[in-house]
Amino acid sequence: MAGAANDPGRDVAQNLERAMTVQPRIDVATMRRALSTAEAVMALNPPESPMVEGYRLFRVSGGDVAWLDMPANTGAYAVFGSHPRCDVKFASGDDVCVRHLVATCCNLGDGGFGLRLMDLQTSIPFFVDDDVPRRSIVVSGPLLVRIGRHVVGGLPVGPRASSRALQVSSCGMSEPPRGLESVSEKAAVEGAAPPAPTEGITTSHRFARGEISHITSVRPVSHIEDMLAPRAKTGYVRLTLQSSERSAAVELPEQALDDGVLLGRADNCLDRGLRAVLSTHISRTHLLLLRDGTEVMALDLCSTNGTRYAGQKVRRVMIPAEGLALTLGPELTLIWHPQT
Repeated sequence: MAGAANDPGRDVAQNLERAMTVQPRIDVATMRRALSTAEAVMALNPPESPMVEGYRLFRVSGGDVAWLDMPANTGAYAVFGSHPRCDVKFASGDDVCVRHLVATCCNLGDGGFGLRLMDLQTSIPFFVDDDVPRRSIVVSGPLLVRIGRHVVGGLPVGPRASSRALQVSSCGMSEPPRGLESVSEKAAVEGAAPPAPTEGITTSHRFARGEISHITSVRPVSHIEDMLAPRAKTGYVRLTLQSSERSAAVELPEQALDDGVLLGRADNCLDRGLRAVLSTHISRTHLLLLRDGTEVMALDLCSTNGTRYAGQKVRRVMIPAEGLALTLGPELTLIWHPQT
């Protein structure tokens, strides 16, 4: 049981207060100068194949630039954070988290591709150039955001790189996921942060190369603990988490998978069956369950002890309709039950 020092209600209130008062730590002019620095460095290191479509992701911290190329339509994704295993690394500090962001490519309705950026339930939102705190966005065209004292961006590459206006429906989000209404109500009762007022709104920005970027805010990633359903019913999926000593079954609304559902060990000590199963061998942000079109994927978030499927360490697994079993860390089994 958690004592007064780990009171979850107080922690939620403190996180909400911080989220409401947080401001960008660097200004827009600094952000744009960081982009110029990144472009100059990356111009000396062009992609190996200019015909490979996707995004060139980068991070700028002071004068230091790091980047990677993420092809579209390959299931590739990138994790940003200060953990040594992350794909794009930040220096440790109070302005970023161990695992902070996930970036994936997504297909757009016009036949092009865009970039999706998701915050992993941190207390530090990211900002574009309008100083509005954001948690989850989809962008068509170049992207530039501020996180603490760092700048993160993505430049589309390849012959079909598009900067046309993004239709939210092209990412399966033409309306708020119906399975989440009860979750929003639950969050309001428990004092958690309400949905961002920018959700569903598309804004236009000019970041680089004269292109116009179109950014749509979408619903943020949720912790699996926040998504528990009272019973199985139509429109829900069932998971079982099983260790050598305990097990817990949970049911999640299918629509929540469009936004992403985060599985991991939370900071607060809560006397709940699910948390009891998630041992210290499981990273705080270990796995992301995400639906892209008709496919549901399990994405390992550069976890310390890894994720295994059929005995092999994996980074990404597509979950078939008949279900599967994954091993998280040394002993926790995640069973995705077949849908009936």
